Amino acid sequence: MRGKLAAPVALVAAVAAFTGIFLISGSLLWSPLVAIVAALGVYLMIDDRSQVEVADDTYAEDAQRKTEEVLKLVKEIGRLAKDVRSPSARGSLESACRLVPELLNRVKANSPNGLFSSASQLGAHLSSLHGVLTQYLEIQRAPDFYKNPAALQASGELAFLRFSEFAFDSVQLVGQGEIAQYRANLETVAPPKLPQLEKE
Repeated sequence: MRGKLAAPVALVAAVAAFTGIFLISGSLLWSPLVAIVAALGVYLMIDDRSQVEVADDTYAEDAQRKTEEVLKLVKEIGRLAKDVRSPSARGSLESACRLVPELLNRVKANSPNGLFSSASQLGAHLSSLHGVLTQYLEIQRAPDFYKNPAALQASGELAFLRFSEFAFDSVQLVGQGEIAQYRANLETVAPPKLPQLEKE
């Protein structure tokens, strides 16, 4: 927090120093020099973080931004899931939408240095899941336009179930402190997808 305040406070100090010195001396030479020194001094006094702390703060901000992107995608999947007619498929999607935020919270608590990579990989998988869901809803809306729509929908439902199971297993692994196993699973799990679609 102090790092974010350093620049604006230093700017205020520079303006105050410039104005004060100029009013006292009337010098356009000394006023900016004193203002620069004052700003630099105030900045360094307020932002006393080390380079490691600055890097940690930057990482934390990037991880938080990536997490927010994932949560936005989860919200969109949850919105689309309401249109799924199959109760089991809708249940798998709703379960995944509940589990992913919990998974991110547990990763943040148990392995904060892995949050950015976890959120990035989960985001990629959720993007694939979103694509499968969009195709699934299109097949559901107009099944006559596809060859063997029942098989395509069954493949989509299986993809929803597998992702939900992966999310559940991951929440358990992270909760038990088995971060290495969770990361290995995250690396090897295949993104959800439907077989090649063929329109009639």
